[in-house]
Amino acid sequence: MSIESGLSIGCTDLQASGGLSHVLIREWNSPANSADTVTFDHSGNWSVTALKNTPDGGSLGVMNWGVYESKIESSSLTIAATNEGKNITTYECTVSMYLPRLSEEKFLRLQEMQGKCLMVLCVDTNVALTNGTGSTNAYQGMLIGASDTLSNLESKARSQTWARIASIEGGTGAAFSDEDGVTVTLTCTQFEAPNAYYPAAGVGITIGSTGLTATTT
Repeated sequence: MSIESGLSIGCTDLQASGGLSHVLIREWNSPANSADTVTFDHSGNWSVTALKNTPDGGSLGVMNWGVYESKIESSSLTIAATNEGKNITTYECTVSMYLPRLSEEKFLRLQEMQGKCLMVLCVDTNVALTNGTGSTNAYQGMLIGASDTLSNLESKARSQTWARIASIEGGTGAAFSDEDGVTVTLTCTQFEAPNAYYPAAGVGITIGSTGLTATTT
């Protein structure tokens, strides 16, 4: 693949809808004493083929995620790329989602994210997840908070492109007229476009039985 290969637009592209159906969030190298493995495929592709975790120095296994539900049609991923004559283009990636009704549990989850280095897997509304792997070699989502460009050669986790909470805005509003909830914004600065998560054949995102957890391999 190269610039001279061109780019086509098909009927399914024109029919694509906006928004995110799933937002998966986790902390880098979680739990403690574990190590994350992100396998990039930038040889003719722009993707990540594996998202795995090695717990406590053991064997390579699944990577655990939290599934964060939001009000329907309220979640989005925004990408703003700029290049000011430098050799590197900076990508500001922003995920926004609205959490209706303030509650102790919502504030607890948000507080737990404060000051943490996060990675976020965004699944858009055009992807059909079959509570697991989808079809063979199916596109599963877009990964932000992980980058192969300018990374420490010994650890992709030290590329300094982690995602983080940028803002939490909202409140109870006025009675009978306003919505009760908050808009959460997660952001990261990357030096490459978000990588598509294209897992190997037969694996991918597996949503847990509660719908609130997920694993990748």
